Amino acid sequence: MVGEMERVVEVEVPAVAVHERAYAMVDMAPTTFTRDAMSGAAMVLERQDNPIRLNLFAIAIRIYLDHLMDALAPRDQVEASRWFQPEEDAEGPTRRQRLAYGLHGGLTPAEVLELTNYDTEELLQEVTAAYRKLNKHVHGREKTIVHEVAEQDSVVRATLDALTALHETTRECRREIVDEIADALDSQAIEQFVTRTVEELDIMATHHTVDWVGVDERRIVKIDARLIEYEVVGWVGVTLLYGSGGDRRRGEGAEMNEEFPYEVRFQVPVEHPHDLSGAEITSAIDTSAWYGDDEDEDDEPGNDKLVGDVDPDFDPGF
Repeated sequence: MVGEMERVVEVEVPAVAVHERAYAMVDMAPTTFTRDAMSGAAMVLERQDNPIRLNLFAIAIRIYLDHLMDALAPRDQVEASRWFQPEEDAEGPTRRQRLAYGLHGGLTPAEVLELTNYDTEELLQEVTAAYRKLNKHVHGREKTIVHEVAEQDSVVRATLDALTALHETTRECRREIVDEIADALDSQAIEQFVTRTVEELDIMATHHTVDWVGVDERRIVKIDARLIEYEVVGWVGVTLLYGSGGDRRRGEGAEMNEEFPYEVRFQVPVEHPHDLSGAEITSAIDTSAWYGDDEDEDDEPGNDKLVGDVDPDFDPGF
């Protein structure tokens, strides 16, 4: 009927089952073993009739988190970080300190806040609180077993929420660090690159000049306790010069304009992420197309020919 107010029917969306959430998190794990641990946790959750379901889940997540820390935060790197302070009665870095290293490496929390506006303290509190609550169920006792599935699922959801936040914030925090450092390094990176003699080009012509440098991708490969390793990938336009200037004026030399993919990596002290004055810089240019060696290869920057094919989403040192 014209003018009649339409009825809005609200449909309640059922919550995702906890075992399905756990299975969905398997791909977030950085190593084969941590993926196996999360898969095991999900399998345990499927059996709601298991009287120690929550306890077995707690054991699987403890294994997962311990090995996640081994991958993201090696103890020697945590201890070498400027911000590390040994805690009383602790044998080496605490779990909280290793989580902090997994988030921002050797950067201090204050530096992370300045670079990204991320306050890592809140996330660390959430993850450690969830872990402490879950850890109570690792060692099952007759009077502490949780039998109600709804109560079990409540603990499971809080744990999975905290782990999801850890993974997502780690990725977002790293990406913001990359962007902030990249914004400051781009012009310097190009300047450093064009002033260096690149061996791959020297063997192709008597001389060469760099005409332009294009940046396609920029990323942080690794942040450890002492260094930030940064990478720029793109294309370089060059003029290859054959013969001397006099030879070319007499028509006996030649000039050729070419374009090649390149990769530049920097190692910058972590306490001065924007300062390239003391940076160690290595360069690589893929000249295989010049020699006809790329018939079956993708000649875009970042292919397997370039030095150091690194997974941008995970590095054990960061």
